[in-house]
Amino acid sequence: MAGGSIPSTPLLKDKLDIIIPTIRNLDSLEMWRVFFQQYHFIIVQDGNPSRTIKISEGFDYELHNRDDINRILGPKASCIWFKDSACWCFGFMISTKKYILTIDDDCFIAKDPFGKEINALEQHIKKTCS
Repeated sequence: MAGGSIPSTPLLKDKLDIIIPTIRNLDSLEMWRVFFQQYHFIIVQDGNPSRTIKISEGFDYELHNRDDINRILGPKASCIWFKDSACWCFGFMISTKKYILTIDDDCFIAKDPFGKEINALEQHIKKTCS
Protein backbone atom coordinates (compact mmCIF):
# COMPACT_ATOMS: atom_id res chain seq x y z
CA MET A 1 0.00 0.00 0.00
CA ALA A 2 1.80 3.06 -1.16
CA GLY A 3 1.19 6.71 -0.68
CA GLY A 4 -2.11 7.80 0.69
CA SER A 5 -3.36 11.32 0.48
CA ILE A 6 -2.61 13.76 3.24
CA PRO A 7 -5.88 14.29 5.14
CA SER A 8 -6.88 17.93 5.71
CA THR A 9 -6.98 17.14 9.43
CA PRO A 10 -4.20 14.65 10.17
CA LEU A 11 -5.22 11.41 11.81
CA LEU A 12 -4.84 11.54 15.61
CA LYS A 13 -3.44 15.09 15.36
CA ASP A 14 -4.10 15.94 19.01
CA LYS A 15 -3.44 12.42 20.30
CA LEU A 16 0.03 11.68 18.90
CA ASP A 17 3.55 12.80 19.77
CA ILE A 18 6.53 12.04 17.55
CA ILE A 19 9.70 11.41 19.57
CA ILE A 20 13.12 11.84 18.00
CA PRO A 21 16.39 11.17 19.83
CA THR A 22 19.21 13.06 18.16
CA ILE A 23 22.85 14.08 18.30
CA ARG A 24 22.73 16.06 15.06
CA ASN A 25 20.88 18.93 13.42
CA LEU A 26 17.43 18.00 12.18
CA ASP A 27 17.50 19.45 8.68
CA SER A 28 16.39 15.95 7.70
CA LEU A 29 12.91 16.76 9.01
CA GLU A 30 12.39 18.75 5.84
CA MET A 31 11.88 15.57 3.81
CA TRP A 32 9.18 14.45 6.29
CA ARG A 33 7.37 17.81 6.34
CA VAL A 34 4.47 16.72 4.14
CA PHE A 35 3.68 13.85 6.53
CA PHE A 36 4.73 15.22 9.93
CA GLN A 37 4.35 19.01 9.94
CA GLN A 38 1.02 19.13 11.77
CA TYR A 39 2.11 16.84 14.60
CA HIS A 40 3.90 17.71 17.85
CA PHE A 41 7.51 16.57 18.33
CA ILE A 42 9.41 15.78 21.48
CA ILE A 43 13.07 15.98 20.52
CA VAL A 44 15.55 14.58 23.03
CA GLN A 45 19.10 15.73 22.42
CA ASP A 46 21.73 13.14 23.13
CA GLY A 47 25.27 14.18 23.96
CA ASN A 48 26.58 17.60 24.92
CA PRO A 49 23.67 19.76 26.19
CA SER A 50 25.55 22.99 25.43
CA ARG A 51 25.53 22.19 21.70
CA THR A 52 22.71 23.89 19.78
CA ILE A 53 20.60 21.56 17.64
CA LYS A 54 19.15 23.20 14.53
CA ILE A 55 15.60 22.25 13.61
CA SER A 56 13.79 23.23 10.42
CA GLU A 57 11.29 26.05 10.94
CA GLY A 58 7.56 25.43 10.97
CA PHE A 59 7.47 22.37 13.22
CA ASP A 60 5.73 22.24 16.61
CA TYR A 61 8.33 20.83 18.98
CA GLU A 62 9.86 20.87 22.40
CA LEU A 63 13.57 20.21 22.72
CA HIS A 64 15.03 18.54 25.81
CA ASN A 65 18.59 17.63 26.74
CA ARG A 66 20.50 16.13 29.66
CA ASP A 67 20.15 19.36 31.66
CA ASP A 68 16.34 19.14 31.42
CA ILE A 69 16.38 15.50 32.43
CA ASN A 70 18.56 16.26 35.45
CA ARG A 71 16.29 19.15 36.44
CA ILE A 72 13.03 17.22 36.03
CA LEU A 73 14.09 13.85 37.42
CA GLY A 74 16.64 14.96 39.99
CA PRO A 75 18.41 12.00 41.63
CA LYS A 76 16.55 9.57 39.37
CA ALA A 77 17.96 11.14 36.17
CA SER A 78 20.50 8.34 35.78
CA CYS A 79 17.63 6.01 34.80
CA ILE A 80 17.66 7.73 31.38
CA TRP A 81 20.60 6.14 29.60
CA PHE A 82 22.30 8.39 27.04
CA LYS A 83 23.82 5.72 24.83
CA ASP A 84 22.37 3.97 21.78
CA SER A 85 19.53 6.53 21.40
CA ALA A 86 17.89 5.30 24.61
CA CYS A 87 17.37 8.94 25.61
CA TRP A 88 14.04 8.73 23.76
CA CYS A 89 12.74 7.09 26.96
CA PHE A 90 12.52 10.60 28.40
CA GLY A 91 10.12 11.52 25.60
CA PHE A 92 7.87 8.65 26.64
CA MET A 93 7.95 9.93 30.22
CA ILE A 94 6.91 13.48 29.43
CA SER A 95 4.45 12.89 26.60
CA THR A 96 0.83 13.45 27.54
CA LYS A 97 -0.56 11.97 24.34
CA LYS A 98 -2.33 8.64 23.93
CA TYR A 99 -0.10 7.56 21.02
CA ILE A 100 3.62 7.91 20.45
CA LEU A 101 5.66 7.37 17.30
CA THR A 102 9.44 7.23 17.52
CA ILE A 103 11.71 7.84 14.60
CA ASP A 104 15.48 8.09 14.35
CA ASP A 105 17.04 11.29 13.07
CA ASP A 106 18.57 9.51 10.09
CA CYS A 107 15.49 7.71 8.74
CA PHE A 108 14.48 8.16 5.13
CA ILE A 109 11.02 8.01 3.58
CA ALA A 110 10.24 4.63 2.05
CA LYS A 111 9.16 4.52 -1.58
CA ASP A 112 7.04 2.03 -3.45
CA PRO A 113 8.42 0.21 -6.54
CA PHE A 114 7.33 3.17 -8.70
CA GLY A 115 9.25 5.72 -6.61
CA LYS A 116 6.20 7.21 -4.88
CA GLU A 117 6.76 8.17 -1.24
CA ILE A 118 4.93 6.04 1.31
CA ASN A 119 3.14 7.75 4.18
CA ALA A 120 4.17 5.18 6.78
CA LEU A 121 2.72 7.28 9.61
CA GLU A 122 -0.75 7.29 8.05
CA GLN A 123 -0.55 3.55 7.36
CA HIS A 124 0.57 2.83 10.91
CA ILE A 125 -2.21 4.95 12.43
CA LYS A 126 -4.87 3.28 10.29
CA LYS A 127 -3.65 -0.19 11.27
CA THR A 128 -3.38 0.76 14.94
CA CYS A 129 -6.91 2.16 15.03
CA SER A 130 -8.62 -0.60 13.05
